[in-house]
Amino acid sequence: MDIGHIHIPKPKLEKVAVVHDIETHLYFYYLRFIEKGGVYENVLTRLEQDPRVQALNGRLISKGCSAAIFQTQTLAIWFLWAINEYGQESTEINLNRFLDSETAPVINALWVLGINVEKPIELENGIRILPIEEMPFSREKEQYSKHDFPLFGHPTPKPKAAITCTFEINKISADEDFLADNKQFFESSALLHEVALLLNALDGISCIPYFSTSYTLPEMPFGIFGGSGGGAPLYDIFGYGFSTLPATCANEVNDLIHAYDKLTTNRQSRMVRVLSRLSQGKRREQIEDKILDLGIALEMALLADNKKNDQLSLTFRLRGSWLIGTTPEERQVIYGQLRDLYDYRSQVAHSGELCGNKAIEIEAVRKKFPEYECLASRIIRHLICADNLDWTKLVLGVG
Repeated sequence: MDIGHIHIPKPKLEKVAVVHDIETHLYFYYLRFIEKGGVYENVLTRLEQDPRVQALNGRLISKGCSAAIFQTQTLAIWFLWAINEYGQESTEINLNRFLDSETAPVINALWVLGINVEKPIELENGIRILPIEEMPFSREKEQYSKHDFPLFGHPTPKPKAAITCTFEINKISADEDFLADNKQFFESSALLHEVALLLNALDGISCIPYFSTSYTLPEMPFGIFGGSGGGAPLYDIFGYGFSTLPATCANEVNDLIHAYDKLTTNRQSRMVRVLSRLSQGKRREQIEDKILDLGIALEMALLADNKKNDQLSLTFRLRGSWLIGTTPEERQVIYGQLRDLYDYRSQVAHSGELCGNKAIEIEAVRKKFPEYECLASRIIRHLICADNLDWTKLVLGVG
């Protein structure tokens, strides 16, 4: 597209009005240049004359979880913005790629609460865990990056990271078969949720799926101007804590993903509930709630096949200690921790109180809770990775 050299001063984003988000501000900023005429208006005219553009008029352009009506003016605005961000030569190459291809790249994103990421973590299957700074321009990124100063109470917790993957989808959305047309998007969404849940099996890490959406790659049409990717809130509880997810955890997370994928459908379904309870136990504020959720998670994990409810407390302690203990001394320590955790959970479940509401004893439990949390994470990791586990042989030390 021969349009000549284009130069537009970059907008000062720090002056964005409160009533507009970044996308809206940039849209009207670059629209003003098109309305000035000359070389800027020539961009719109040239696009309108392109047969490839004409073929897209009135069509739905897919973004994975949503689609938007193609508008030539929006494409022209993206073109001017992208020149400022990536240079004119690169922008023209990406424009032609978009117009000539039947597919388009899309970022599937699951924003999560509870973790900080100092730098991108690269997992298998193209999955990345990104700090908020590395995410593309979007309304969500702008909203989550702002600091709220409420007059009363606590600020609402906001994600500081997202789990993402990028893949190609059909550029034009088929209204009559949206689910089939975007099958890869929904399959990858399930995988992102799986990763978010599995992160809870790491020591000291709690991760809550918060908001699922999708984005066009910024350097490809329509970039940040393609409208909202849609999506839905996914969280059940907030919690206010954040933990740093180390970059060195990639291999451990990949191992968990591989092991989880090998589980039967029934075991996967149960493990989703176990991990969800584990996550809630890590994120809740009240110690009674934390103990209750952690105890439930471990009971679901360790007692699933005990249909007759025989010797629940004893079975709970024996299985957990033999599963992860490697020496008699270590098993004895774990046995005692599980005994105490089971007793505390029973107190809360049966009476609504912990330690009879004695402040000194409750504080002692609160200080021990990180040990219980790490113990639960360790047990659940072992169960995800366990192959053909035979509880009877295990607790008898056979094999």
